[in-house]
Amino acid sequence: MTGQKILDFSYSQLKEWVCAMGEPGYRADQILRWVYGRLATSFEQMTDLPQPLRQKLASVASLFSLIPVDEKVSADGSTRKVLFRTHDEKTIESVLMLYPKTGLSRERRTICVSTQVGCPVGCPFCATGQQGFERNLDTGEIIEQILHFMRLLNTRQLSQEILPNLVRRPVTNVVFMGMGEPLANYEAVWQSIVMLNSNHGLEIGARQITVSTAGLVLQIKRLARESVHVELAVSLHAARDDLRNTLVPINRKYPLGQLIPECWEYLEKTGRRPTFEYALFQGINDSLSHARDLSLLLKGLNCHVNLMVGNPTTNPNFIPAPIKRVVAFQNYLTGSGVSNSLRASKGVDIDAACGQLRSRWLNMEPKTQGAQA
Repeated sequence: MTGQKILDFSYSQLKEWVCAMGEPGYRADQILRWVYGRLATSFEQMTDLPQPLRQKLASVASLFSLIPVDEKVSADGSTRKVLFRTHDEKTIESVLMLYPKTGLSRERRTICVSTQVGCPVGCPFCATGQQGFERNLDTGEIIEQILHFMRLLNTRQLSQEILPNLVRRPVTNVVFMGMGEPLANYEAVWQSIVMLNSNHGLEIGARQITVSTAGLVLQIKRLARESVHVELAVSLHAARDDLRNTLVPINRKYPLGQLIPECWEYLEKTGRRPTFEYALFQGINDSLSHARDLSLLLKGLNCHVNLMVGNPTTNPNFIPAPIKRVVAFQNYLTGSGVSNSLRASKGVDIDAACGQLRSRWLNMEPKTQGAQA
């Protein structure tokens, strides 16, 4: 990797950097159009820049640093998970999920990005949570995950298989739901959101960007006051502090008595109703009494609950809830007036849940890793 990473810059920072090189400020606009609009992979491709400038950029800066080292594709082709190696030999995951138009549901191409190597929260049912925390990703590493899949979709080879009528931009939605706690890497995540939303970047609407959090109350408060009002998803998984302290350990610092009022405030400040993620595990959080606790916790709040069957893990204590109990849980919420949906799991056959591909990679012999890379 050479010098300064272009994707780490905000628009104003890039303009300042270009001017410091003795170039006119509009060169920054040209560079960003090539990176985000034309999905260029090298400075040499930026043919409206003078040749001497392209050569100089190549010697003092770089565009990309992530290297794909493994990829898994679901049997139906709708989910594609990629493991990337970073410049310092760490690994992170990203997932592309394709949703064809069905009934009233629009066609979607969603990218799930990671924000950290590992995760500091340590949820016992999450593969990433069991890997520990190594470091934050920088802005460029976050954005680069998205551009990788945009280039893939832009070839139309993948899109024609699942979405033959692709007519709009390659990516419709970005969710910060991969490895890591996004709000614990606030500055890099926020700068990436700005570039995703900006007309100098990818021009993705704020409603098409979702930030997930385990419940960092102070950062939720800060996010509510930002200029771009993105969607907020809270990984809840339990409606009582005693249980959530175990399932989502950050709850010991930010208990429900602080978290839920902050979600009310987020709705008030942004107009975005929060979503609560709830993974159901057999005998742990899937009973009707748990459903009752959840309905009481969220009573009166304009929100939505995303129910999902918990993913299989190496932890024998966490078994996916039987569908009969899931349906009963959902029916109780519906009867209590809580807006909800049962999210279909995508990529189960390729272990597409957070951290699972990386866990397999970390457990492989180094010789095997090298062969696959």
